[in-house]
Amino acid sequence: MKLFSIFAPRRSEVAPPDVPREPALRAAEVLGVPLSHLTPQVRAAFNAMMGEVDNLRLDVEQLRYKLAEAENAADHDPLVAVYNRRAFMREASRVLAMVRRHEIEAGLIYFDLNSFKEINDRHGHPAGDMVLRAVGETLLRHTRETDIVGRIGGDEFAVVLTHLNPEAARAKAETLAAAICTEKVVFEEEALFVNAAFGVAAFRPGDTAEKTLAAADEAMFADKALHRRAARA
Repeated sequence: MKLFSIFAPRRSEVAPPDVPREPALRAAEVLGVPLSHLTPQVRAAFNAMMGEVDNLRLDVEQLRYKLAEAENAADHDPLVAVYNRRAFMREASRVLAMVRRHEIEAGLIYFDLNSFKEINDRHGHPAGDMVLRAVGETLLRHTRETDIVGRIGGDEFAVVLTHLNPEAARAKAETLAAAICTEKVVFEEEALFVNAAFGVAAFRPGDTAEKTLAAADEAMFADKALHRRAARA
């Protein structure tokens, strides 16, 4: 006796192959119609009806897919693979609600790219677009899945960091700014670099997302002014 025959299932234990059921039989089960009532005319009607149901189901799935695509396109910047301003502010408002409800800590970083205008003026918008995409990818690469990255304006980006105190958020902002500074973009065989001024603001339960963004923006301008004074000294 061959060894494999010991483990072979008996014929009665072998599951029958899946055979597609006639739509009319499925319809009869759903509607509680006895199979004996399925005359050829009734079967044909049920088959047609179930075919329409299957087509409608397919149409609904396609509509859901297109709606998801449209929602995704509406939420994301057309150039950079991050949230646009509207979607970013919506998500920031959700984080603020968590801050209020669960008393977690969260911070918002506002970035403004230095020397970006010079790149656009010297090399044109295609080079500037490459730089913006590189900055967005850098921010995504160096943040967590739970963080929120958005493009707020032309060369302005923002990041929401959850479960971080102000000191940790400031340290993360410095890390992100350093990553932006070292990101090299090659355009027509020339290496392009930008650096970023930044400001950090903590989410406060009594504030709004707009107020938090404005506070980070104000801190960014203070940081930019400080570096300008240092450069002139």
